[in-house]
Amino acid sequence: MSLSINQREFADVVVLDISGHSEISDGSLLQETVRRRTAEGKRRFVLNLAGTEYLDSFGLGQLVSMFITLRDQNGQLRIVNLNSRVRDLLKYSRVDTVLQIMGSESAAVQDLQQQASA
Repeated sequence: MSLSINQREFADVVVLDISGHSEISDGSLLQETVRRRTAEGKRRFVLNLAGTEYLDSFGLGQLVSMFITLRDQNGQLRIVNLNSRVRDLLKYSRVDTVLQIMGSESAAVQDLQQQASA
């Protein structure tokens, strides 16, 4: 199953529901989605990985690329709903020291909305 992205919005926060497996054949679907949304003025994103069973090094690279794209545009990213395999990958690669992982989607959306009003 290839990668698919469903988008939802809560005020100025974009939630990207990721499902499937990130594969080389997906190209840079995640980065393209983020670039398109940032061109529309969106800067706050929650990446919901509840539907992601597996993430390989290419998928890990997509997450890092998304983070860099947003950081360079004064954006913010929160990641939620990681299964144990994905959480372990982020931990062992030390990417979890760069990306902000939160306990729930609602907490992540609320955090980003508070950041916007600060």
